[in-house]
Amino acid sequence: MSNPGTPLGLLLWQKIRSLNTRSIMGVPGDMNLELLDYINEVDGMSWVGNANELNAAYAADAYCRVSGSPGVLVTTMGVGELSAINGIAGSYTEQVKVIHIVGTTSRTAMEKHLMIHHCLGPSPDHKVYEKTSQHVRAAHCWLDNPATAAREIDRVIHECYAQSLPVYIFIPSDMVRLRVPDQPSTGLDLAPRTDKFSRESAISVTLPLLYNAKAPAVIVDGLTARHLGSDVTRELVDLLQFPTYSTSIGKGIIDETKPYFCGIYNGQVSIPGVCEAVEQQSDLVLDLGPLLSDSNTGGHTRSIAEHKLIQVHPHHVSVRGVAYRNIGLVEFLSTLLKSVDESRLPRLTAPGRSPLPPAKDADSDSITQSWIWTRFGEFCKPGDILIADSGTAQFGLPDAHLPQGATFLTQLYYGSIGYSVPACLGAAIVYREQQREGRVILVVGDGSLQLTVQEIGTMVKLGLKNIIIVVINNNGYTIERVIHGPEEAYNDIAVWNHSAMLEFFGAKNGRACTREVRTKKEFDEVASLPEYQRPTSIQVLEVFMDKMDVPWRLQRQIEIINERNAQA
Repeated sequence: MSNPGTPLGLLLWQKIRSLNTRSIMGVPGDMNLELLDYINEVDGMSWVGNANELNAAYAADAYCRVSGSPGVLVTTMGVGELSAINGIAGSYTEQVKVIHIVGTTSRTAMEKHLMIHHCLGPSPDHKVYEKTSQHVRAAHCWLDNPATAAREIDRVIHECYAQSLPVYIFIPSDMVRLRVPDQPSTGLDLAPRTDKFSRESAISVTLPLLYNAKAPAVIVDGLTARHLGSDVTRELVDLLQFPTYSTSIGKGIIDETKPYFCGIYNGQVSIPGVCEAVEQQSDLVLDLGPLLSDSNTGGHTRSIAEHKLIQVHPHHVSVRGVAYRNIGLVEFLSTLLKSVDESRLPRLTAPGRSPLPPAKDADSDSITQSWIWTRFGEFCKPGDILIADSGTAQFGLPDAHLPQGATFLTQLYYGSIGYSVPACLGAAIVYREQQREGRVILVVGDGSLQLTVQEIGTMVKLGLKNIIIVVINNNGYTIERVIHGPEEAYNDIAVWNHSAMLEFFGAKNGRACTREVRTKKEFDEVASLPEYQRPTSIQVLEVFMDKMDVPWRLQRQIEIINERNAQA
């Protein structure tokens, strides 16, 4: 008897589910509807449905950051995929695994260049949009050949994992029901390929440097997490016990309660003493997963001499300027962890976290930037996720001392305003899937909120309960005001009634779950409420602050940029 095979749409979802991805983001469209039907046939998989495609891309990004499994979104060709591409660009920039599945017109329509909705102009090229995304993806495939479709899916998924970058899968509408031959169940090849000789060579030169160092330090940056290296990184720094610093993007990877944790290193935009300790006093710096963007290096003021630097990148290791190619980050760190002779490591006392200098407005009763961010650290509990949007929160929350097991999530390099609200949705969905304890705490400015607020409706629709939304109301785009045009109209926003927001999106007792605070005392009183300690429904807290009050890190980075521009 001949093998009838599996409908391609079903096979695609089965392969996605094997990656431990359970929730599918996206927006329905006539070219993907039949594909969406097959989601219901896969155990443990469900459709989320977002307010728009951009939000779906942001939510898929955060889903991956929190779960470690690829975030997946589905759009329809043209209007849908173009709407999502800004979110995909952010995932590409910050090396997040996202699979964007696009439902397209049929193969016949493509061949005949039929003028079908969502296409461009007369005699349209139905594949033209695929060219648009070529700069924000690691790989793509067209599932238009039954004989090769299954292998193409596997190839693209491998690249998604190996490079930790977004990929695209395009599926014509007439291919969804078509049965494709079943394959032997061999499992997907997900690991990046490592050159063993190169890895051993890098290990052989790294170990003596670790053993002979007199004042070593470790920097943990964001790409360790993006390339699934958080666990082995924690084990390694626990073994080394060297003074350890995080970057702003790497915040939360290392347990900040450990005695060897010494704070955030961000070039000259660091707490006094940190930059000197890393750049001048250390004789060896082990730099894990570096992502050297402006906001992650104090406006490119980071300066570590090459002769004392070991950098572990996602696909190569650089030791004192000598590159060892084709080495996966996790494989190198795992091998290093097994190879280190603990008895030969230098033992020294870490200086611990340097205190922040006293703030000039410390005695103010009003809520100030110098007070609120460390207060969020006190508010967080083990297991919480703390999410910051682009703006003052990104520059303020590095000062928060996070408890063990808390997660910090932001998009600091790409910095797309509005990212955090859909990211909050994606994170909360992971927590529900995994039945994890902990709150999802979103800190978003009143300006950022207005770009993607619709996704709060999705949170309500799904019945998510462990979410606290903190709206920083500083009357517009404060981060832009301090850069340029403090009183210009382009930094103003519409004035919203945030007390009606949850109710508008359909939440029962929405107004009762919304509060506002203007003083430190009021904030402390609300933060201690049972609804905030163990929320059973979405809570909204509006925090009023002065529109020209900014975190010291933001002020310092702007000063550095202005000084540099004045000298140019």
